[in-house]
Amino acid sequence: MKRAGAWLAVLGVLAGLSTPAAAAAPSPERRRQDIASEQRKLRDKIGEAAEQEAELIAELTVSRRLREELDAQVAGLNADITTAARELAVIAAELEAAEDAVAAAEDAAVAAEQELEESTELLREQAVQAFIRFGNSPSVDELVLNLDDVNEAPRLYAYVEAVAERQAQVVERHQRLQEETTLLRARAAEARTTVASRHAESQARRNALVATRAEQAAARAEVAAESAIEQRLLGQVQSQRSTYEQRLQQLERESNDIAALLRRRQSDQGITPSGKGVLRAPLANPVVTSSYGYRVHPIYNDRRLHAGIDLRAATGTPVLAADSGVVVSSGWKSGYGNTVVIDHGGSLATLYAHNSSLVVSAGETVTRGQRIAAAGSTGNSTGPHVHFEVRVSGTPVDPMRYL
Repeated sequence: MKRAGAWLAVLGVLAGLSTPAAAAAPSPERRRQDIASEQRKLRDKIGEAAEQEAELIAELTVSRRLREELDAQVAGLNADITTAARELAVIAAELEAAEDAVAAAEDAAVAAEQELEESTELLREQAVQAFIRFGNSPSVDELVLNLDDVNEAPRLYAYVEAVAERQAQVVERHQRLQEETTLLRARAAEARTTVASRHAESQARRNALVATRAEQAAARAEVAAESAIEQRLLGQVQSQRSTYEQRLQQLERESNDIAALLRRRQSDQGITPSGKGVLRAPLANPVVTSSYGYRVHPIYNDRRLHAGIDLRAATGTPVLAADSGVVVSSGWKSGYGNTVVIDHGGSLATLYAHNSSLVVSAGETVTRGQRIAAAGSTGNSTGPHVHFEVRVSGTPVDPMRYL
């Protein structure tokens, strides 16, 4: 039973090697879709970044993931090859044992056949001697009747019985040798079949090893190619770091300018308490795609504040005033793109950035829920959305405390 279980395990490994579950390289279209998906995720990692930088980082992320998958594939193939080599050694030992069994069975069968021939010859000799000695005498009784001396009868009976017993032993041994010879020949044939099976299994394993090593070489070549792509993209991203930092510094200057404007304007205002429902969402169906707070750049590892929340919106989606107030700024800001800033009183203000177009002007009074802009992807943006900020005395705070 243990031997059967071992061979089942061997066959299982063979099956796994002959049909490897290798990860196929993604098609260009699939790769493009993965990159687009990563770009959408990047908003919550790199903040207000340029589309070109987001695309580069998305490509780099996808390349790294593919390279890791290929590394895992190579590691799996290495493990398969190690297991296959070990199991091939087991098969070789089994094959050697099977060949030894064939030789032993053949030797035993030849010896049995030789002994059977000797036994057959002995039977022939006994038959001849019995005929010469007794001729056609039908029975021991008739022999006794024909004796000249009755006193010789016991000795005659004893002799005949001894001859009969010897003949019976020879016949019995002859039959046993015939049975043993037949059994040994069957065992030899079975051993030859086992050897043929082990040969076939050994060849199948060798073929599987060749195929797996070829696949391993191809996977390693893919790893090398993907690593080259990864390094190229990483170099491009790193080379753009100064541009990225300049944009962030510009965005920070613009944010500081807005803060200074609001502080001057709201210096004599009280503070509006935070709470749910103080402000309404700037979209009819708001879905937050990026939250307020600090984030770490996935490549540069610098820490920056995302001063608002991002809401999913297709280009042209109406952007609505979070509450009644006065528009203190409506126009272009290089980092924020087309931007609207509204003073709601009580030191509370809101900002709406990256719009495709604006429909209100500075100094205009708006009401809660009034359309003030159309969503877009202007300025430093990774795609159409609404960047929404809430400021108290000019300082950004978490909008979710007021919505």
